[in-house]
Amino acid sequence: MEATDIYLRIKQAREHSGLTQSSLAILVGVKRSSANQWESPTLRKEPSTGNLIKIAEITGVSFEWLATGRGEIVWGGRIKESTSEYNLPTPREILLLKLFKNLPERKQKALIEFLSGN
Repeated sequence: MEATDIYLRIKQAREHSGLTQSSLAILVGVKRSSANQWESPTLRKEPSTGNLIKIAEITGVSFEWLATGRGEIVWGGRIKESTSEYNLPTPREILLLKLFKNLPERKQKALIEFLSGN
């Protein structure tokens, strides 16, 4: 891949992480349309450096690879392990926590009660 194929690398990193464009947008802190534009071969709108860093952290790929196409795809040049190996939250768990924190307290309590089966 060439440096101009950043939209493909963003899509590959997102899909490898099991995230939708909407989920990635929420985790990065942008609108879904922005995430869609980053992956569009026709629009070719690149994210800011700060957002590229966030995408790399969220998806577990190396920033150098994501930004330029050079270097190893994942941190440390290793195949990405399951985050459960280190008891780290998965991207979906991070998304759930972020969505939960945005709920009003009464809805948080209701959700906890629902999930607890009470």
